[in-house]
Amino acid sequence: MTNQVPKYSFDEFKIVYESTEKVTDRRLQTNRWNYTICTAVLVAIAGLIKYSVSNEPFFHIGLVIALVLSGMAILFCCLWVGQIKDFKSLNHAKFDVLKEMAPHLEYDPEHPGVLKPFCPFEKEWNKLEEMKALQEKGKTSFVALKSTNIEYYIPKAFIVLFVLVLIVVGILLLSNKNRFNKPTSIKPQTATQMSKIK
Repeated sequence: MTNQVPKYSFDEFKIVYESTEKVTDRRLQTNRWNYTICTAVLVAIAGLIKYSVSNEPFFHIGLVIALVLSGMAILFCCLWVGQIKDFKSLNHAKFDVLKEMAPHLEYDPEHPGVLKPFCPFEKEWNKLEEMKALQEKGKTSFVALKSTNIEYYIPKAFIVLFVLVLIVVGILLLSNKNRFNKPTSIKPQTATQMSKIK
């Protein structure tokens, strides 16, 4: 009795392949969305700092809010890096499944064994290895095209920016801590001043 290797449906292979494309599209969409959020937060922090510096009563409150926003933004960027890793790991696993399925595909169930698989993913991977176009990403075990690892630099650059904001705002607060001790009092307006406003 011969040990026959099971054959897999080409339609099932196509479904797995399409799902890998969807994961890539979702990763790129998530990157765009996260980039937009980080840019908006950075602009909001800059506006808040500018307003705080020019308005004495809101100086400390505005800078403390800027500190909090920067800290939250750093955590958000760390989440972003994690999302990229997760999406890449998921896609890597999907391509491994495709690679395993490819040699055992049955393209024409009515005429089994007539069409043979070409195993394009395996051949493509071998060509990329020959061209030295692949590199292992950090401590993870998956290998990717060299240029795909650049997308990690965007959230990491935002982390650096938000850390710089934390440092600058912290220095501003510390160098102006004597303003905390000054009581800010709003003088009541007299009747003559009120009439001038009207």
